[in-house]
Amino acid sequence: MSKGSKPTIRDVALAADVSLTTVSYVLSGRHGGTTRISQPTQDRVLAAVKELGYVPNQAARGMRRGKTDVVAVAIGNLEWPWDRALATAAARILPQHGLQPVILLGDDWRKFMMSGGADGVIIGYFPEAKSADETVTELARRGVAQVVISETMEPAGFDVLAPESTAGLAECMDFLTSSHSRIACIRRASPAGRPSSRYGAYTAGLERAGIPLDEDLVRTSHHRRDTAYQSALELMQLPDRPTAIFATDDMEALQAIRAAYRLGLRVPEDIQIVGVGNSTEGQEYDPALTTVGPDPIFEQVVGVLLDRLAGATPAEGLRIPSPWKLHRRGTTLG
Repeated sequence: MSKGSKPTIRDVALAADVSLTTVSYVLSGRHGGTTRISQPTQDRVLAAVKELGYVPNQAARGMRRGKTDVVAVAIGNLEWPWDRALATAAARILPQHGLQPVILLGDDWRKFMMSGGADGVIIGYFPEAKSADETVTELARRGVAQVVISETMEPAGFDVLAPESTAGLAECMDFLTSSHSRIACIRRASPAGRPSSRYGAYTAGLERAGIPLDEDLVRTSHHRRDTAYQSALELMQLPDRPTAIFATDDMEALQAIRAAYRLGLRVPEDIQIVGVGNSTEGQEYDPALTTVGPDPIFEQVVGVLLDRLAGATPAEGLRIPSPWKLHRRGTTLG
């Protein structure tokens, strides 16, 4: 094995002093039929794998070709409009290129990718403000194709699609404060000592307009549909109810519309509602959701990963900015 190159199945066979077929059988678990491999031989192969840092491909075809023809899409929750739109785009586009998409929720993608489960991964599931990730770094070292959706991470052997939300969020709050003084907020999670970009944009927008922050107008959904719905009901039944709601995700905004209809309120005549994300679901809702977000990027994200798989992007990676803006639609006036 040359210095700096990735270990191959041939390197494992040489180190363990066995045939390629034996290594293939040990790693794939195929010990039945007429093939019998002694336990000491299996142990020797596995020890060579560990020593060399060889990553076996999970697919049988991968054992022969070094490819799985699988692409993973790592998202948080299929109930979230943004995540669902990304998964839908991948499921539609990847098979056209002979690739099988696998949707992974939460942190499950880490183990799957580290075991060689896919040729590439689109990672849309990261906490805000995360600037580095050990799994991403290790996968890049192994040469795995990756596209990460992150405001803060920098390319390092992988590509980054970087949402640039600050200007769009500020535009949204200036739009709301020009007509409203009672603006509620349904946020995804508590700031926990650090203002998130979206909730921080809400408080900053109020401050620019000279409107005091009223904690009674703030609710936390924990990114749950039922909690977002109940939060909106509570806000709209306050004695001095808000005339507008800024939701820090399209999912919360859509639940707020449901709550308004439940209470017999008209949107946007009685209450105006704005979300964040510019999801496909929000665009197709009735009325269409006013929201802050990029122009649709889901096809672009999949395309960037296809380019990296094809070797059409620089090895060091690309940072692709994705500016956000206010998309005025049917849930607001003006």
